[in-house]
Amino acid sequence: MSTPIVETNGDVVVTFPAQSGYLSLCRVNASAVGSMLDFDVDELDELRLAVTEAVNWLLDGADPAGTLSLTLGTSGRSLLFDASCPSLGDGSSELDDLASAIMGATVRDFFTQAEQGVRRCVFSKSIDG
Repeated sequence: MSTPIVETNGDVVVTFPAQSGYLSLCRVNASAVGSMLDFDVDELDELRLAVTEAVNWLLDGADPAGTLSLTLGTSGRSLLFDASCPSLGDGSSELDDLASAIMGATVRDFFTQAEQGVRRCVFSKSIDG
């Protein structure tokens, strides 16, 4: 199965099966966008860590027949991450304590939502935080 990558309005949209084996695809695409924004090595490491926590949360209880949709955009010197995935149940919209602490330390303005059978995670990462 090929992974469609489409650029629309400056955003990169990637969809792939809702399976943990595709986590690295999210990390690589986010790192590529971060590199275009001149994120340094530490900022890229923080970004990859945040993407890992976000995608792991999205895939927890995901419908294995579903797809995860990832949109990466930019605003000034900030990367905008927006991902969603159908889940088998609403579950908690909250990250666990460790994941929440990691997200709080690596990105700004993160948001999670679980409703109507879909989980969604949104965050931004800037060069300065």
